[in-house]
Amino acid sequence: MKRILLSFYLLTSFSMTYAASDTNIIEVFKKVPEKRIYQTQYLLKGTTPQARIHVIRKQYLNGILDCPSLIYHDKKKILSLHSFEEATFFLEPDRYYIRYEINNSGCINLEFYQLKRPKMDILSQERQLEGDTEYTFSISEHIGPQ
Repeated sequence: MKRILLSFYLLTSFSMTYAASDTNIIEVFKKVPEKRIYQTQYLLKGTTPQARIHVIRKQYLNGILDCPSLIYHDKKKILSLHSFEEATFFLEPDRYYIRYEINNSGCINLEFYQLKRPKMDILSQERQLEGDTEYTFSISEHIGPQ
């Protein structure tokens, strides 16, 4: 009888507990593994002022598909990011064409063009990157306010 009463008490106390939604979720990102860094010189900060590029790759397709997002500079593959990874690399201060590109797998790549002009579309922008300044880019499927 005591077990039944204790079970009933525990059941009602847990089922009546108010669960508040946590709107301040902190996302934790891992550094990209060395095996997916293809141009290591971009990760080294030079002695002259450089633009610091921080790229965050969030979850893609609700976690079902984790194909890589590739980062390019003038068609050279710099690195590859998977879900919940981040990387920081450096570019010379200059005017860049920056473009999000959807690859054949449906994943989103990020391309920086300094010496070439890509085909411009709604996913492209022209931007001056200044030295000693950090720029953050996020790759995500999320389309609502962030």
